Amino acid sequence: CAFLLLNVFALLPAFVVYLALCASLALGHFSDGFLALRPSGLILRSRKYARDDGKTILLFPMSHIAEAEFYEAASQSVTTNSIVLLEGVADSRNLLTNRISYQRAAKSLGLAEQHDDFNIPRGKLVRADVDVQDFSSTTIDILNLVTLVHSKGLNSSDLLRFLQYSPPPGAEQLLFADLLVKRNEHLLKELHKRLPESDNFVIPWGAAHMPGIAEEIQKSGFHVVESREYVSIRFGAKKHKTGGAGKIRDSEHSK
Repeated sequence: CAFLLLNVFALLPAFVVYLALCASLALGHFSDGFLALRPSGLILRSRKYARDDGKTILLFPMSHIAEAEFYEAASQSVTTNSIVLLEGVADSRNLLTNRISYQRAAKSLGLAEQHDDFNIPRGKLVRADVDVQDFSSTTIDILNLVTLVHSKGLNSSDLLRFLQYSPPPGAEQLLFADLLVKRNEHLLKELHKRLPESDNFVIPWGAAHMPGIAEEIQKSGFHVVESREYVSIRFGAKKHKTGGAGKIRDSEHSK
């Protein structure tokens, strides 16, 4: 009995806390601090970069599903004199057989979907992403398999297709290069092309893109001047909305 009580009331909670701590450290490390996991929820950190010539770039990490207040705060971060470089892969040749949607996941968790709830009323909007035709055929095949789940849910026939699919050697590297590296490179080219047009830029892209983008813009002379924290997904009971950015935890610093 003593052994069971020790495991249930001491070792098990300690193990859960240890796993949570490891997950938090790993998330912060691999996201270069743009993501943080806390007992209160999942935190996304935006960073504002500035250069000696007065130009600024706001990197705002995004999530496909989040609290509605998070998307409202993201929209409010865009000023009227900003150029917003938008994420969003085009499909001009209809190579994807199913539409990618996070609506089912958002609804089941009581969250909002970025596609429907993230609206930018100010600034100049510029599409800065690639087209599906720029991806390798292997990446397109994998995306078409994955989008089956998004569009129809997992059923026996789709599960059989997953089990029968055999990716070619190096598929993981191709997928990473297409979905992350190639898109970042295209965005940075668009950014450098647009730099003479404005002093203020906003890049609201997925959190996975942020470390690579941040590394490259710092090579061009930009440095962090401000950082803000936003609750993307809140754990526990929902709180009543108190007004947009009023719920943002702010932590500014200069380097």
